[in-house]
Amino acid sequence: MKSTKIIIIGLGVGGFIASKTAKKVNPDVEITIIDEKEYDMFSPCGLPFVMEGVVDEFDDIIHSLPIEKMDMVKLLKHKVTLIDPDNKVVNAVDMTTNEEKSIPYDSVIIATGASPFVPPIPGAHEYMDKGVFVVSNPENSKAIVEYSKNVSHTTVVGAGAIGLETAAAIAAHDIDVTIVEMLPNSFPRAIDPDIARILDKSLKKSGIKLMMGASLEKVSGSDNVTSITVAGKEIKTDMVIMAAGVRPNLELAKDAGCALGNWAIKTNTKMETSIPGIYAIGDCVETVSPINHMPWMSQLATTAYRQGITAGTNAAGGYDSFEGSLTTFVSVVGNMEVAATGFNQFFAKAAGYEVVIGKASGLTKPDWYPGGKEVTVKVLADARTGKVIGGQAIGEEGAAARVNLISVAIKAGMNVHDLYGVELAYCPAVSETYGPLSKACEFAIRKLKK
Repeated sequence: MKSTKIIIIGLGVGGFIASKTAKKVNPDVEITIIDEKEYDMFSPCGLPFVMEGVVDEFDDIIHSLPIEKMDMVKLLKHKVTLIDPDNKVVNAVDMTTNEEKSIPYDSVIIATGASPFVPPIPGAHEYMDKGVFVVSNPENSKAIVEYSKNVSHTTVVGAGAIGLETAAAIAAHDIDVTIVEMLPNSFPRAIDPDIARILDKSLKKSGIKLMMGASLEKVSGSDNVTSITVAGKEIKTDMVIMAAGVRPNLELAKDAGCALGNWAIKTNTKMETSIPGIYAIGDCVETVSPINHMPWMSQLATTAYRQGITAGTNAAGGYDSFEGSLTTFVSVVGNMEVAATGFNQFFAKAAGYEVVIGKASGLTKPDWYPGGKEVTVKVLADARTGKVIGGQAIGEEGAAARVNLISVAIKAGMNVHDLYGVELAYCPAVSETYGPLSKACEFAIRKLKK
């Protein structure tokens, strides 16, 4: 196989697995990885757990990778300024010395990720690092920990995974926390209001205040933040965590001439952009839903990992395809597992589906066996075909396991009868004989027959 020069821009989970895969496909491939960080890689999903104290140190989630041992070149603290597809070179600048470098390539893999979005409201940017923070890396998360030692109240803006997990982490240190979310419920892209209400009840019980369907209008202070304004009401607060989502980093791809989709870089099933030889993966990429094959966003580490395998394989001369993401996820918020896959009711309706729903609650173990926890499972099926198109679960344990089964069912094209008929293992120490997932499927089947 012909030796190939591959440049990977971004050393996250997608970029690393792309490099590793490319080496497996073609051991002679020459790989250069470029990243602006001064260390190799970290686990973003671990940030709230370090803030909470479940994980001891931020250094514990920073990983040193055997890149040089794998015969690859690593350029840290380097900023890519240009991808030139006509001359097939990538220009980069050493952020320490300002030295400019021009590196030839046969293939490029863009893994530039996404950046936190800070709403354009008065005070939000002016008080950045003076009481206003984002959560995106060990550096700004460490700053939050230090700043929070002198605060009594924190406001978290946004009720997605990062916002909720960060809110729970801060509340664990006996700091009053208020969550402000402009949409009606938490995890609005993933779960429905009825499932969100279960989470809300748990959050309120832990002392966290919720302001749903409310918009942050202003951040105020003197030297540091002292208050915010939400829906016309001033609220005293010492710290504001902006967790209002992220925006894909598109500039390099856009300047190179790569086509954009509805939200991010457009790719085909090979993870190749509109320009041959340029691939893109991870949070900066628009994918498709395997349910209806329409454009979809899935900014998850698991998605980036799979896309990295595909891009690395194809860039090195092999063949692999990525068929889209169901956005299967789980988040632990306080003592609750929240998990979902596929469409929720909002996205199912937006995609033109008439939905049949089955929902059931039950214990993870028989009621006579100690230690069982209540878990609620919701299954969404296409009313016309009975095919499973989504699922959600919430509880102190067992939510992820049930959603993983629903994810398999969707990927396999199973209908709700098929999922209901799946034979599941039983032992009183770990499961019920007839659990809430089976019950939810049964309820959906009854509605299908009407």
